[in-house]
Amino acid sequence: MRRYLEPRTDVPAVEDWSTALILAESRTAGRVGRAALAVVVPAGLGTVLFLPGTAGNTATAALLGLLALVCAIAVLVSAADRRMTRRGLLNGPWRRCPATVAAPSEEAAVLDRLLVFDDSGTLVVRAMLTDALDLVLDRQEVFLVGPDAAGRVVLRAPGLCRLFRARVDDAEVRPREREPRTSERPLDDTAVAQAFRAFRWGTRAWLWPTVPTALGAALVLLSIAPLAVAGLVVGGLLLVCGALAAPMLALGPWYRQAVAGLRSAPRWTQAPFTLFPWEPGRAVAGLAQLPGGLALVQFPLPNPDVIANIADTGVLWTAGTPSGGAVAAGVPGVRALTLGVVQPDRDTPEEKPQPWLMRGNEPSLRTIPVLNR
Repeated sequence: MRRYLEPRTDVPAVEDWSTALILAESRTAGRVGRAALAVVVPAGLGTVLFLPGTAGNTATAALLGLLALVCAIAVLVSAADRRMTRRGLLNGPWRRCPATVAAPSEEAAVLDRLLVFDDSGTLVVRAMLTDALDLVLDRQEVFLVGPDAAGRVVLRAPGLCRLFRARVDDAEVRPREREPRTSERPLDDTAVAQAFRAFRWGTRAWLWPTVPTALGAALVLLSIAPLAVAGLVVGGLLLVCGALAAPMLALGPWYRQAVAGLRSAPRWTQAPFTLFPWEPGRAVAGLAQLPGGLALVQFPLPNPDVIANIADTGVLWTAGTPSGGAVAAGVPGVRALTLGVVQPDRDTPEEKPQPWLMRGNEPSLRTIPVLNR
């Protein structure tokens, strides 16, 4: 049976390291969002209210408004997680409960429903569970805390480093039938195929420096005549961001190799994996016992779901040719993929620090015990 990331059930949920990883990511996104809003909102309002309505100023206000919207979403999600923690929903331990997915109905067009068989009886819970449905249906279990007096519960699915806020429902439902697996090919797995749609955008790594550079250049040109100071400032900042994103170009060939390997892979390759202790600003890396022998594998842009599964199970799943170069690393049935760079002739990572734009998930990675030995 495949092993997946599972939260600890012998400590309060908030003290489980993978739950702490989720909350740390949320807090970081909220802090960054609030700091950005403190700058972007006054700048946008000042541009609209006090500066002439030139083409440069209008484009600047529209761009700042879009950025404010993205930051506001991150702040709202972070606030919801803080509210959940303050209410004490995570003070109890996670409970492993048999569960299955309810058959869809016309009334449940937006929210999904699960049947959870707890010690206290059968619960029907509703939430947006798109990423977790296939895993719950396959594994027939969830991890649960709650419900509280208001019927609020928090769910986790095996393999996913994510929290799902849900409510107890009184609807009458019937279980959905399980569909047998008919193929070992990674891209025949619905969850992996959905993750692949985002993963393959890595082949267009040139967009990272090109988009901010093009936007900055266009904003500067619009702001020259008639003169728009706000447009010149924001356009200049975008040009700087484009220059700083130049190291992302190196990821393009790796992603192309990983995408080609994933498309042609007939099955997953499973290998024992040991993560190295990690230092902020450097790549997450470890040693894999691949079919050809020991190899160093580095993750330039680590996905928290994939890294958390590796940390908990000690297993690396790759799709592609793991003898050298780049491969797609993931977990069967989990909607998450990340890039792995395989170096068979090495057993220690380079000490060269990561470019700043590749330092994904830094604050949250500190919560993974095996990375901080």
